[in-house]
Amino acid sequence: MRKLLLLAVCLLLTSGAIHAWRITPELEKELSAKQAMVRNKPNDPDARFDLAITMAYTNNLQDGWVNLKKTVELDPGYKKRGLDLYIKKVTEQPGDWRLRFRLAFAYYFNEQKKEAIRELDNVLKIDPYNVWAFGYIALIYGELGDTDTAMSYTKRGLKIDSNVAALHALLGEGYNRKGDKWKGFAELMEALRLRALGY
Repeated sequence: MRKLLLLAVCLLLTSGAIHAWRITPELEKELSAKQAMVRNKPNDPDARFDLAITMAYTNNLQDGWVNLKKTVELDPGYKKRGLDLYIKKVTEQPGDWRLRFRLAFAYYFNEQKKEAIRELDNVLKIDPYNVWAFGYIALIYGELGDTDTAMSYTKRGLKIDSNVAALHALLGEGYNRKGDKWKGFAELMEALRLRALGY
């Protein structure tokens, strides 16, 4: 869980300009519906997990993290049960990127990071402009010690949206790990600048 917290904190520095990620009316409606489900069933771990992952791709990461933690507090066995649930759902609806996002997190919770990456890559096959998927893939590769691949995914995300603060922070961390402190500092400063502007 600690690693996922790092993941969420890094992605808190996020998003938007020309070709930038913006929450759509459809996603706003989805988020509202998931929040209503949790209000109606506050002790339902399925509803909490569903809301948390919706928050992960709607720039509500801090609240998403709270709900994610609550999921396993409500049901410590949810990690395995959630994984089984989303494997089944993705098998039934393989073209649904939202389900694949949930499956990726379920794999991650079960310490199956390569499977999580695979599912996030599947998200990108369905939605190639999903900057959230690029960020999570980069972070997981970073956790696995593959800094070059993490940086590659980060740069690909930045080609889609150069104003995503989180991706600049990730790239800065990559440069720092590779010993290029100046480039690392420059990327981190860009992340801070964008964050100050509300991105």
